[in-house]
Amino acid sequence: MTKLTIIKPEDVLEALRLWHGGDTTYWPLAHLRLGLQVMQDEQIYSSLAEGGAAAQNRAVLSLGLAHMRLTAPEAEELLRERFENRRDVLAVANSLNISESSLYYRQRQAVNQLTEILLEFEKQASHSWQERMLNRLELPSYAQLVGVEKIQARLTTSLLEKDTHFIISIDGLGGIGKTSLANQVTRDLIQTTRFDEIAWITAKHTHLSTLGRLQIESGRPVLTFPMLIDKLTTQFELPDKEETTQLQQQQLVKQFLRERACLIVIDNLETVADYRSLLPELRQWQNPSKFLLTSRLRLLDEPDVFSISLQELPPPAAFELIRLEAKRTGFQDLAEASDDDLQKIYDTVGGNPLALKLVVGQLRFHSLPHVLEKFGHNQQAEKGTGLFDYIYQEIWESLNDDRRMTLLALTQAGETGFTFDHLVAVSMLPESSVADSLEELILLSLVDQKGTLFERRYSLHRLTTAFLLRTFAE
Repeated sequence: MTKLTIIKPEDVLEALRLWHGGDTTYWPLAHLRLGLQVMQDEQIYSSLAEGGAAAQNRAVLSLGLAHMRLTAPEAEELLRERFENRRDVLAVANSLNISESSLYYRQRQAVNQLTEILLEFEKQASHSWQERMLNRLELPSYAQLVGVEKIQARLTTSLLEKDTHFIISIDGLGGIGKTSLANQVTRDLIQTTRFDEIAWITAKHTHLSTLGRLQIESGRPVLTFPMLIDKLTTQFELPDKEETTQLQQQQLVKQFLRERACLIVIDNLETVADYRSLLPELRQWQNPSKFLLTSRLRLLDEPDVFSISLQELPPPAAFELIRLEAKRTGFQDLAEASDDDLQKIYDTVGGNPLALKLVVGQLRFHSLPHVLEKFGHNQQAEKGTGLFDYIYQEIWESLNDDRRMTLLALTQAGETGFTFDHLVAVSMLPESSVADSLEELILLSLVDQKGTLFERRYSLHRLTTAFLLRTFAE
């Protein structure tokens, strides 16, 4: 990923030659953060389409030359005469009473000076842009990501591509790390020049307190399509609803996204009211803009959505996360705990990052056996929210009996999982019911599928198994 825009003298010279336009698709200065800033500050054009790359190219040159006039007026005049006024070399050399070779030398020096000016302006513009984009994101809830390096690289590569993957979904159980991954990847992309604008829309707020308690912001309405338009209007600094109608706002947002390469992150898609009807709208807004969605619901049945599913952490990564959290909070006993002790935590809650962080928080006040017993029985911390309730309760209540019996059968599958035939035999349900149940449960991120193209195996997260055994026992 390119983190620093390099402006070379040959780029500036080419931009000067294209001052009056030309039949070209390459505008050397149009891709700069400075170009976008100048166009927005001057508000010359109502849209980028009306101005275009040629206008950005000229705007950047004009800004640089205006500054150059204060420090090197003769060099600035030379460049304007040659390129803005389109005077040939001999005419300018005669007016300055110098030789043609001397003029070329002065021109090279002037171009170098202009390049240095534009580099400094671009540095300032990039810093300002990055600060604005970072302020739109939520503060990260982690010191560093653990165990997702391959998925992170895959996601970043997909977002950097310009011609494919316009809608990307990160799916998985609650607490599995979807928001954290999206946040980090977005922060990485802010350090590049890939996107012109970035927006972050959160549909639901959940956070972990320093006491190891799960806290959910209550009374927050689900995200509706008009609310999404309002949020994008605000972040993009477009005319608000006091100045325009809802339809006009929608058209402005669509135009903005179609004219710029924007990245729109919608966190917790499943809490968007009628999220299925939102996807057709996003398809109208895509290209060059992209959408990154996080959702507990898998969008595998949406053919143009690139789906990335997060699984629980394997033991080594889970141990690393526990130790990092312990070090971050100065919990030395836990940071120095043996793998055998940490395995006891993993055996109880599995590799769900949120569950692991909850355990770390509770271990500051209680012994390991006490905390693990509490989690095993889903006892709530005072004034907190039960982990099982947060992750599973709403989904569980939406399932019919066949789905529930399929899940109960899978509690016996272990880490290796069941084949389809084995699951049918254990569940004692008709094949058609098991097939339908599996499809829905996979989309709900309740069932994991492994294996090959020729043999699939189905299994559950450890935490899902614990929830089901407790629920059926009750």
